[in-house]
Amino acid sequence: MVLLGMLLMQLDGTMVSIALDKFVRELSVPVSTVQWVMTAYLLALMAGMPVAGWAADRFGTRTMWNVSLAAFLVGSLLCGVADSIWTLIAARVLQGLGGGMMVPVGQAMLIQLSGVERRARLVSLMAVPALIGPTLGPVLGGVIVDHLSWRWMFFVNLPIGLVAFLVASRAMPNIRARSGAALDVLGVALLVPGLVAVVYGFSAAPSTGFDGAGAIVPLAVGAVLVAAFALHASRPNIDALVSMRMFRYRGFATSSALLLLSGLTMGAGYVDPLFLQQVHAESASGTGLLLVATGVGSALASLVMGKAFNRLGPRKVGLAGLACALLGRFLFTQFDAGTGHLVILVAMFATGVGLGMMVLSMTTALYIGLPPDQIARAASGSRIFQQVGLSAGTAVIGVVLQFQLAAHGSAGGTAGLARAYDNTFWWSVGFLALAVVPTLLLPTTVLGAKTGPKTGPKTGPEPGKESGRELGKEPGQAADVPRPRES
Repeated sequence: MVLLGMLLMQLDGTMVSIALDKFVRELSVPVSTVQWVMTAYLLALMAGMPVAGWAADRFGTRTMWNVSLAAFLVGSLLCGVADSIWTLIAARVLQGLGGGMMVPVGQAMLIQLSGVERRARLVSLMAVPALIGPTLGPVLGGVIVDHLSWRWMFFVNLPIGLVAFLVASRAMPNIRARSGAALDVLGVALLVPGLVAVVYGFSAAPSTGFDGAGAIVPLAVGAVLVAAFALHASRPNIDALVSMRMFRYRGFATSSALLLLSGLTMGAGYVDPLFLQQVHAESASGTGLLLVATGVGSALASLVMGKAFNRLGPRKVGLAGLACALLGRFLFTQFDAGTGHLVILVAMFATGVGLGMMVLSMTTALYIGLPPDQIARAASGSRIFQQVGLSAGTAVIGVVLQFQLAAHGSAGGTAGLARAYDNTFWWSVGFLALAVVPTLLLPTTVLGAKTGPKTGPKTGPEPGKESGRELGKEPGQAADVPRPRES
């Protein structure tokens, strides 16, 4: 049910992009206003993520999962019945708040119950919705928009989500921290508006450029607020939303850097369908079918490597995935109007395989050595890093593409367009190249890895002691499970 909820959130975040033109025509609003249907959802996601870890510790994972899913479903219903653009935007905010908390809460709960030995296989399953959702979303959205009303993009969530809600209420454990720490109010006041400002600045950059006030001002304000939060969260005896003390653990530090860089690469991938339609003259459905190869590659890599992950370790899997992703993105830089479908599929598939292995490696390494009372906060932090990377990657690649099209596409015909896109694709290769160093610094093993602080008392759990039994209940038992605080 957790994976199903994650898939709903991923699909809904990407399907809507297909319907923007429908919103313009049916709701009689300009494109500049319709863009807020996407932007409001993205900003609400960022607002929900930082508090998810604290809320799960305070009220329990099952409670917060149900609250998050309920908010998402109510938002979906309101989106479907919206009679104006502003009603739709407000409903998207509610959807985003629920979705922003849903994924980290579900991820934290599954990690806490899995045990170290089974963690890689579980992470491989959790990676599937995140990797195939953005690929299948536009395809499913196109089918709905072409053959049904756009409102069904939101109504389709309701029956599936209600089943997930009912099953979760009966079967999910309610894991929570024993201390019930108070909310870090100052941290919320700094981090939430800071992240929202950063993401808003990146969202505005493709339209205004990074030198425009619409991007510079929110990015600067957001950077100051996030820096102030980092100083606040570094103080001793502060139970912060995202503790800076977690960066003493090598797995968390290196995985956070990789989540940011992988997010940049995934965000940059939004130009792939534009190339296929504008240069390769593919139809919308043909483009969607080609893009499926990326999701298929990601899902297969995650599932296959999940079985061998404990034997190979995060570093080997991460390096192999990085090599595959680099190969796939390099092939993109060689595309032109005459590139065959087979070459495009190979490039898509290789990119998907590589990103699937990278996500499996970094998400598993993220929790190595962390004490159990930090897992929920780490899950929230990981989502923040990846979402900021996605926003930044989309903004940077959008600005780069505009410059390239101005330089090569205006008078160069199809060849000029191809050159503009090829030059833009090199940026995604560069984002991946930056990932080489943190990938080399990933832990080599999962079981018994010594990745905690080099000094001070031992705060991490003993290997293999993070399962549901260690927490006091059998895995999957639907009861409150107090978790000891070890730091």
